[in-house]
Amino acid sequence: MTNSIALGPDGQVNHTLSVLRNESRKGALAKHVPLLPGVDLHIDPALRIAGRYSSPKGRLLEIDARPTREGNWAAFHVALPVRDLRTYGALGFVLRGTAPDMQVIRACVRSGIKDGFADCFFDKHVLLRSEESSHVDALSVQDRPNLPDISDWRELVLFLPTRAFRASLIDLRVFLV
Repeated sequence: MTNSIALGPDGQVNHTLSVLRNESRKGALAKHVPLLPGVDLHIDPALRIAGRYSSPKGRLLEIDARPTREGNWAAFHVALPVRDLRTYGALGFVLRGTAPDMQVIRACVRSGIKDGFADCFFDKHVLLRSEESSHVDALSVQDRPNLPDISDWRELVLFLPTRAFRASLIDLRVFLV
């Protein structure tokens, strides 16, 4: 049974991610793959990506990516429905994942600003390896110049490798405290 109680913006995000974890979907990778409202894969068209994704029940996302050209970005985007961060002290995430070969992922909070967006990167890199592992990171929201207090929209963005890779994002949770 899926619990639909969402006590705050992080509850909303975690509920959406729970829906993705508990449903099955699969398909071919493309420059834009909408998984659920507010959860998408965006891939640089220059990569001319080949490969597949799946979201088997109990796992968030499995990716087998084979770019055929060089490009600059591939990313998993999760909408964060928090416009005003002034009442919070930290924004963070917990990610559990694995990959047959070691993979490095960068994470940021992307905030909509007047002229586009601002990315505020988390301090630690996510390391996926053959053994299932967990990663926890948080941003203090008061002392980050690239993290505006108020924004029209926000996303958690996980920047994936831009070379051939396989990885499994088993679980992802967001927290605001």
